[in-house]
Amino acid sequence: MRAILILGAVALFAVSCSGGSSTSVDEDALIADQTTTTVEIDPLPNQSSSTTSTTEAEVPATLAESTTTTEPLGPVAPLTGLPVEDEITRPALLVKIDNHRNARPQWGINAADIVYEEVVEADITRLAALFHSIDASPVGPVRSARTSDFDLLTDKNTPLFANSGGNPTVLSLLRNVDAINVNVNALPELYYRERSKSAPHNLLTSTADLFSARGDDGGLPPAIFEYRSEGEALSESAVPTTGIDIDYGQHEISYDWDASLGGWARTQNGSQHTDADGVLVAPPNVVVQVISYGRSPADPVSPEAITVGEGDAFVLVDGHIIEARWSRPTRTDVTTLTTLDGEPIKLDPGRTWVALPRAGQATTRQ
Repeated sequence: MRAILILGAVALFAVSCSGGSSTSVDEDALIADQTTTTVEIDPLPNQSSSTTSTTEAEVPATLAESTTTTEPLGPVAPLTGLPVEDEITRPALLVKIDNHRNARPQWGINAADIVYEEVVEADITRLAALFHSIDASPVGPVRSARTSDFDLLTDKNTPLFANSGGNPTVLSLLRNVDAINVNVNALPELYYRERSKSAPHNLLTSTADLFSARGDDGGLPPAIFEYRSEGEALSESAVPTTGIDIDYGQHEISYDWDASLGGWARTQNGSQHTDADGVLVAPPNVVVQVISYGRSPADPVSPEAITVGEGDAFVLVDGHIIEARWSRPTRTDVTTLTTLDGEPIKLDPGRTWVALPRAGQATTRQ
């Protein structure tokens, strides 16, 4: 298995999930030094009652429960391939979530069906979490929109989009995107500040509240991935692996296969990535979609993820890695994943995290 080598020497510092150490880089200062109008104005005052509840719907007690390959007899969730009691008739909801060291641990991220990780200013990352089959209350910290988010929305059939605002150009361009605006400016009564963290890393909301407010206005999302049925073998090109490492610049991410969890345990800057309930982030599937970044029309120092086109990818499933290609001809097309021989790749039913690194930032392991 060939490895994509990390290009360039980047100074990395260990950061813990609970807030970092004295040697951690000041991510807020890095962004402030490199951006002009990208960071949003604080949308709500830093006052609110504290909250501890993290999910409304029951999440499987173990990740292994969410990775079954039994072929369902009834309806399935289109974004996970898992069986559900009743057909889901609401749209998807994309929530921008802070990944700053002062924002971790985040609320609700383990309830998301799909999570995208994208690069923002200063080579740190933010998360775009897609909710559909399970609600999270609360979810966050919610942060601002970027033009990178637009093409994460256009293949979801008019999803809801939750964020804390953005600079004027981003918000103006967002009006032309096929999505329902449920951000803090549109629905301020559904957002609040959590006093256990400092602003701007403490803006929370509830997916159930957002769905109740505007869920009738969106469309049903298409299936984003294909899934294996019971007894179906992995692709012939799949080879065993212990995991993969991704160096975004200021955030260094690893996914390590954990057979007891049936998922890929995520670490960030050397620390285990857990949610606000202390549950480890370990999705059954990880897709590393290698892309390029352009310059955002909203801010010259803000990178814009280019997710339309084609390129290399790595698919991690069931302790194996598959060298792959991704393809998305237009903004409204769903991205397809194929082996190097052109065969469709199927994931295990369950949650998926999608990493969006530049070429040379991902290193595979045997």
